[in-house]
Amino acid sequence: QARNLMRLHREGIPIAFGTDGSAPWAAHQELADMVLAGMSPGDALVAATRNSARLLALDDTGTLEAGKFADFVILDGNPLDDISHTRRIAEVHLRGTPVDRKTLSTRFTGTGS
Repeated sequence: QARNLMRLHREGIPIAFGTDGSAPWAAHQELADMVLAGMSPGDALVAATRNSARLLALDDTGTLEAGKFADFVILDGNPLDDISHTRRIAEVHLRGTPVDRKTLSTRFTGTGS
């Protein structure tokens, strides 16, 4: 899979992001696997955002631009330096509004952790 991914990437075929994993961290693992295969962290992030939105014809998402939905995360580390920094989530914003993650955690798990 890694060889095929890198061959397509080198040939300029747009790579989109997807995982069939059901674990909450599956997306982070998929990003790490793409980098391990040889993609740069930046190219893996573009695959997960812009390219995936384009593949699904979601014209109002995928990049931070005027007129698009402002769904994004703020990280406590630079994923371009280390892709595992995508797991260091400080804030989540949906439609430009910060998500109260502690309240959500309490609602989903009953623990508030």
